[in-house]
Amino acid sequence: MADEVTLTIDGQQITVPKDTLVLDAAKMLGIDIPVFCYHHKLEPVGACRQCLVDIEGFRKPQVSCSTKVADGMVVRTNTPEVREMWKSILEFLLINHPLDCPVCDRGGECPLQDNTFAYGPTDSRFEHEKRHFVKPVPLSALVLMDRERCIMCFRCVRFQREIVDHPQIFVSNRGSGDYIDIFRGKPFESNFSGNTIELCPVGALLSSVFRFRARPWEMTSTESICPDCGVGCNMQIHDRGKRYVARFLARNNDEVNEDWLCDRGRFDSTFINDPERLTKPLVRKNGELQEATWEEALKVAISLMRKAGEKTAGLGSPNRTNEQNYLFQKFIRCVLGTNNIDFTIEPRSVDGADALAAGLSGGMFNGSIRDIPNSEIILSIGSDISFDLPLIDLWIKKAVWRHGSKLVFAYPLAAELTKYASPFLPYHEGKEAEFISEFSSAVKGIAWKPPAGVEKENIESAAKTLKEAKSVLILVSETLLRSAERGMDILDSLNWLIDAFKGFGADVSAMLLTRDGNAQGAMDVGLLPGYYPGYRKISPETRVEMEGLWASKLSSERGLSGWKMLEKAGDDIFALWIMGLDPVGHLVYGDNAKELLSRLNALIVQDYFLTETAKMADVVLPSSTFAETKGTLTNTERRIQRISPAIRPIGDSLPDTDIIQKAAFLAGASGFDFGRIENIYDEISQVVPGYNGISYDSLGPLGRQWEVR
Repeated sequence: MADEVTLTIDGQQITVPKDTLVLDAAKMLGIDIPVFCYHHKLEPVGACRQCLVDIEGFRKPQVSCSTKVADGMVVRTNTPEVREMWKSILEFLLINHPLDCPVCDRGGECPLQDNTFAYGPTDSRFEHEKRHFVKPVPLSALVLMDRERCIMCFRCVRFQREIVDHPQIFVSNRGSGDYIDIFRGKPFESNFSGNTIELCPVGALLSSVFRFRARPWEMTSTESICPDCGVGCNMQIHDRGKRYVARFLARNNDEVNEDWLCDRGRFDSTFINDPERLTKPLVRKNGELQEATWEEALKVAISLMRKAGEKTAGLGSPNRTNEQNYLFQKFIRCVLGTNNIDFTIEPRSVDGADALAAGLSGGMFNGSIRDIPNSEIILSIGSDISFDLPLIDLWIKKAVWRHGSKLVFAYPLAAELTKYASPFLPYHEGKEAEFISEFSSAVKGIAWKPPAGVEKENIESAAKTLKEAKSVLILVSETLLRSAERGMDILDSLNWLIDAFKGFGADVSAMLLTRDGNAQGAMDVGLLPGYYPGYRKISPETRVEMEGLWASKLSSERGLSGWKMLEKAGDDIFALWIMGLDPVGHLVYGDNAKELLSRLNALIVQDYFLTETAKMADVVLPSSTFAETKGTLTNTERRIQRISPAIRPIGDSLPDTDIIQKAAFLAGASGFDFGRIENIYDEISQVVPGYNGISYDSLGPLGRQWEVR
C-alpha cells in the first residue's frame, strides 16, 4: 500500500505506516532503544541523543526518535558501535548528575537508573567536583525543582507548550549552564503542572505532596477513576500497606484522558488520609453527638425517619458510585416511601429536570470525547470547560491546533478557551433560551435578532462557519439545562439547531457536559427528581412497572428537587437523609441551607467528615471514600468505568452500599441483600435500559459507553 513502508530492524522485517518513527517501529518488534527526551504524546525533538542508531546509507548515526521510516530502510541497534554510543551518552549525562538515588523520589522507577544498568558505564572517569545548586527550588506550591538532577530533556517545557499552551517554564541561561526556570514573579500555575513531574525521567521535578513519603517498592498500584469531575480520568492509586494513599498517577486511556491528569485530580484527594476523617457512627444524645455502634445509630436513624411518615426526603451525591446512588434512591423510595430524591441543592426547575431526561433518553446527547478532535466545528454552550472539565479543555486545544477544528464558544464571561474561539459569543447570563433560539434562527437563515450581549457580526460569522461545516459537535452544559426555567425551550432550540446542521449535510453529534464526577451516573440510576431509574417519568404506568421490578409499594407523587426539599423543611418535609452532600458548606447557598435545615425534625448524614451539615445532624454515619470501595462511575460521555479499593476503610467507616444494606435489613425491608457490588450492578443493568447488556466484567480496565437508543 502507498501509505505503508517496509523496513528491516536488526534483521527483522516490518511494515508500518509511512510517517512512523524508527523508534516506534523498533518498539513494535520488541526492540528496546533507550530514550529520555522522547514521549509518544509530544513532538519529537532529538534533544538527548540517547536513541542514536545506525541506518544503512547514512554517513553518521541517526536519532531514531525523530527519524521517519522509509521503504527499504535497514536499521541496526545491536552493533558494538551503537552500544558504545549509548554508553557514551549515559556517561556524559552522569558527569554532573548527583548519585543520590537512595534519597531520590525517582529511585526504583528512574529511566536514567534503568538505562545505566542496561547500557551505561560500570564506573565513572570523572574526577572533578560536580555542579551544585540550591535545592529544592519551589516552582509552585506543588512542584519543586532539583536542578542538579536535570538532564535537559525538555519534556516539561514541551508539555506545557505543546499540550497545555501554558508556557510558564522555560530553558534559562542557554549553553553549558542552562537550567529549567520560571519567569520572574510568575509562579508555575497550571491545571496540569503535576504531569511535568510524572513526565520527568530523573526526579528533577518533584511533588511537594509526595516528596520523601514512600519508595516505589513499598507501594502497590490500583487501577481506578478520578471522581473530581465528569471526565472520569483513568488513574492509578499508589498505597502503602493498604493503609495509606501515597499518590495518584495518570493511567492511559486514549479515549478519555490519554496520559494526563489535572492537578485537581492528582493532588486534591489527600483528604483520604486526613486524621479528621469520621471513624465511628455518631448519635445525638442530650444535645451532643456521641459515638455509637452501627446497629444503634441505624436504628435511631430509621426510627426518626419513620416518625416523619411520608414527609421524608433523600439527597444523594454526584460524586458517589452508581451502586451507592442506586441503592440510596431505592432505599428512599421503597423503605421510606417517597420520591423526594435528588443529587444537588443547586436550584433546579421541574422544566430543567424534564429537559435533561428528554435529552438523555431521546437520543440527543449521543456524542463522545473522541468526537472532539474529529469534528470540523466544536460549538460549546454554557460551560467554562477549562475549569469544569480540564481534560476536555486539552482535547479542544488538540482539535484546534493539530486537526484544524474551529471552536465557537458561547459563555457569559471570558474564559481560558475564549482565545481559541472563532468567534466568542458572550450572551447574558440567564438568557440562554433566547440566545440559543436566536442563534438557531440565524443558522437556519430565518428572521432573528441579536440576543442580549452578543454582537450581530459575531452571530453571523459563527452561523456562516457552521453552515459550511461537514461535521459538528455540540457541547452543552448539564447545569445550564438543570437550572433553567425554560429548559425544554433550550432543548427544543438545540434540536432545531441539530436539524439545521443535518439539513446542510453535516454529521452532527451532541454531548452533555456533566461537571461533577458522577452526575451522569446519578441521573441514570434514578436521582433525577420526577424520574425513576432509566429516565422513566413518574406516572401510574411507570409506578406499576417499578413496583414489579422492585416488589415494593411506591409513592405516586412526582417528588421534589433538592432545593425545594430544603425550602419546604418543617412544612412538607420533616426528615432528610443526606448521603455525600454538605448543603451548609455550599459556597453560594450555605447560609440559607443552614437556616432551612434547622427547621427539620430529623437529619441523617452519611459522609467522610463532620461537615457543617453533619454537625447539625441527629445521626452521622461514617462513609468510606472512593479509594476504599468498589463500584462504577459514569462519565460525561456515558462511559461506565470501574473503581477498586486501594486501601482498607478507615476505622469503622463503611462503603455507602454497606450502610444502606444494613439500614434496609434493620428496617425489615426485602430486596437489599446484595452482598457483592457486582450483584448491585447486575440489578442496575436490568433496571436501567442504557446499561442493558453491559456486564460488570465486560467493562474491563477502560470502561464502556452505554449507547443512546
